[in-house]
Amino acid sequence: MASFFEQAKRALELRNQVKKIQRELEAMNFEYENAGLKIVVTGDLAVKSVKIVDPSILADAKTDKIERTLAENLNKALHLAKDGAQSRMKEATKGLNLDGLMG
Repeated sequence: MASFFEQAKRALELRNQVKKIQRELEAMNFEYENAGLKIVVTGDLAVKSVKIVDPSILADAKTDKIERTLAENLNKALHLAKDGAQSRMKEATKGLNLDGLMG
């Protein structure tokens, strides 16, 4: 069983690693483009930009179709960012021995 000081040291290392990963995620961008709309979200799930890359969709489509496409693209971009963040967290914590940290 790890001593209190060993557990505290590992907890501090984990905290520092998590902060580092959070900074990395804020800097990561995930893009999804479909049907003339491009969405960019950051790894911490903030919408960075929404762009109309094909202006003809405004003339050719009805408002409800544009709204549906926007919602679908946002959800897919956020899903990409979430998957990327989870992958990064798994990668970063792979070498950490977390057994016994919580009790």
